[in-house]
Amino acid sequence: MDWLRLTLALLLPLLVGVQWVARLIPASPGRPWLVAGYGLFAGLMFWPLLLRLWSACGLPLGFWSPLWVAALLLVALRWWPQTALPTVRPVAHSRPLPVIRLLCGVLLALLCLRLLSLGAEVIWRPLFPWDATMHWATKARTWFEWQRLVPFVSNEAWLQLGGQGVFTDHHPDYPVTVPLWQYWLATALARWDPALINLPWLVCYCSLGMAFFGQARAAAASAPEALVFTFFLLTLPLLNTHVALAGYADLFLATAFGLALMALHNSSVGGQRWQWPLLAFSALSCLLIKNEGFFWMLALLPGLWVARRRDARRVLLAIAGIAVAVPLVLWLFPPDITVAGHSLHSLDLGYRPGALSGILRSFLVLGNWHMSLWYLILLVALAVWQRPGLLVAAGPLVTALCVAFLLFLWLFTVTEFAIGAIRQTAVGRIGLHLMPGVLFLLLVMHGQLRRSAPRPASTELAG
Repeated sequence: MDWLRLTLALLLPLLVGVQWVARLIPASPGRPWLVAGYGLFAGLMFWPLLLRLWSACGLPLGFWSPLWVAALLLVALRWWPQTALPTVRPVAHSRPLPVIRLLCGVLLALLCLRLLSLGAEVIWRPLFPWDATMHWATKARTWFEWQRLVPFVSNEAWLQLGGQGVFTDHHPDYPVTVPLWQYWLATALARWDPALINLPWLVCYCSLGMAFFGQARAAAASAPEALVFTFFLLTLPLLNTHVALAGYADLFLATAFGLALMALHNSSVGGQRWQWPLLAFSALSCLLIKNEGFFWMLALLPGLWVARRRDARRVLLAIAGIAVAVPLVLWLFPPDITVAGHSLHSLDLGYRPGALSGILRSFLVLGNWHMSLWYLILLVALAVWQRPGLLVAAGPLVTALCVAFLLFLWLFTVTEFAIGAIRQTAVGRIGLHLMPGVLFLLLVMHGQLRRSAPRPASTELAG
């Protein structure tokens, strides 16, 4: 009975997301993967919003009542008339050689094995990460015990109120999307299970992989090419760690920002205007996961500006403008105003020696990213040498990633969070947010360089 309730608790909300996304995506080579990837993530974001709305209306949460709402939404979406969508013409690719098909089968088998091993870790390992016990699962456990969404307030407010009807933890102002899923699964089980409440991390992992493969196909990559880069992404050591040691919210934010970057590229460069709703949904999802999501969402805006007219001047202006604007904001912004949970006064601005070397060590030396950054450096050098316009052609994606990396550098070099780079305690976690976008940029550049490589001219033998 427990597994039946758990299956229903996961399946119905996720199916609502899949059904909604299916109505946005036309027939295309990667459509099944796009629908599954973006749909699963839409379900992960939609259900906590419904629970919050349900609670705000003063209705008792429980298990069956919200689930009936999910079933009704699923039926409504199934029968709601759908507007006609344009059919995307598939890009012609030659049939891969038998050895390539064999290698693809091996990669698929390895990915399935990786998924099974990560699933075993999630199911068997109890809640472990430090942050999970400090400010994520604390909320879920409290809501489960009280069976209502009791408020979490700052330490000062908690002291002033004497703890009457309110609770506090290390980050009471963090978004509640992740702990709401943990609360919901505990409610489905009718007990607090420190392992099974982490199943959404496995769903998020699958969502990221399927969405990446689908967007790779939408970006005109061949199936083997898309599978290879999906394999690179889904086997990143630190990403796998965040699934196996479920409890942090960084995997969810990496997925939201990555899905937004991929939709930005294909909607602006590939001419797939139907991807704009996917971009808007993914960008707004960043706000629902962590406070840092606000800044990643802002990083998409220069990419949208470049998308209006892709030329080298706009790309350089956007990147240079942000590089100048960020220190000006840090200098002129009122220090006591809080934005996304932080104020300049609390950030303790000032350059920290050793932070930059810690960042470079994380990206270029430690085994977190399969040497992806070295490959990026190589591809950029090849692009500048062989095809300088390639980076401009992918201007929106390049701009958004560069702006995000500039914000990343400022965070870990001139604020109190630099200690996370010096001690290697946070720079990898936050760097994970950028890696799906970086891998997608590698895929785009690799494909463009491969397609633009000069082919040997055929010669004819004179008779």
